[in-house]
Amino acid sequence: MNRTIIPIASGKGGVGKSFIAANLAIALAKLGKQVIVADLDFGGSNLHTCLGIHNTNPGIGDFLRARYSKLKDLLVETENENLKFLAGDVRSPFLANMHHSQKMRLINNLRQLECEYLILDLGSGSTYNTLDYFGMTQLGMIITTAEHASTVNMLTFLKLFAFRVIERSMPKNTFLDEKLRDSYNRTVMDEVLTVRGLLDEISTIDRNVAQKAEQSWIRYRPRIIINKCNLPNELDLLGSLENTFNKILMLRSDFFGCLFTDPAVSKTFKESKTLNVAAPNSDILEDINLLADRVTRLWEQPIRNSANLLQFNAKNLFEKRQK
Repeated sequence: MNRTIIPIASGKGGVGKSFIAANLAIALAKLGKQVIVADLDFGGSNLHTCLGIHNTNPGIGDFLRARYSKLKDLLVETENENLKFLAGDVRSPFLANMHHSQKMRLINNLRQLECEYLILDLGSGSTYNTLDYFGMTQLGMIITTAEHASTVNMLTFLKLFAFRVIERSMPKNTFLDEKLRDSYNRTVMDEVLTVRGLLDEISTIDRNVAQKAEQSWIRYRPRIIINKCNLPNELDLLGSLENTFNKILMLRSDFFGCLFTDPAVSKTFKESKTLNVAAPNSDILEDINLLADRVTRLWEQPIRNSANLLQFNAKNLFEKRQK
């Protein structure tokens, strides 16, 4: 069975990451896809609430404590046909700070789960573990809003992810390790460190290592979702974001979806129900279904002029709803 892994991350909390992860998984399952959605937001696991499930199931913490030998034994059937849930574990203190060996065991076992789509709800922010889960595939999903603070945090996440990819591509070398530490340890008065700048500094020691690191980084192409959009003109920032991706991050990305603000979201949390149950006729459910359709058709391929295309589609959809 061909498996598509979609890790879903965000630079900060409160942007709707878990809500989108849960409801995208449901939408894909309703399209007949075999889906597993996993809660990897350790220390803040709440994906079960978005799925309308009580937090009574053993989870990844039990797997890491070796109470279960296989992740598949922890999969929970949901009320949605074709959708299974893998719980996190809020009962295990400091699980977010798991050891490297635990993280690698978890990643290896996640890759072995049998499904068509594996949705990973990651923790917010840029810890090493979150960055490594996001790096399980070259096509991760980033959730942001159009607010300045949110986009800045998204850019910070992506820059740190770039540094992590570069770091992990390099051989163990005392001089290279020292160069990385010197590059990271900058004061607020120093010039901002860009991905190109970091690669240039590595190149002063070993050009071949720098070229290999660059090739490792440019393989990634994250998909950006703008959530909680009020008006289509909020997407005017996409052009400047695209320029920043190119200039600061050496990154190609696709603006993959826009979800408009909808009071139905609050209703789902108040009633502890999934979106398709609490608000089956809501606009936000239509947005989620459009996103799921786009995932099934376009996830594996780059989207030309994605910023302009998303703006055009969002404007047309918004205007249709005003009639």
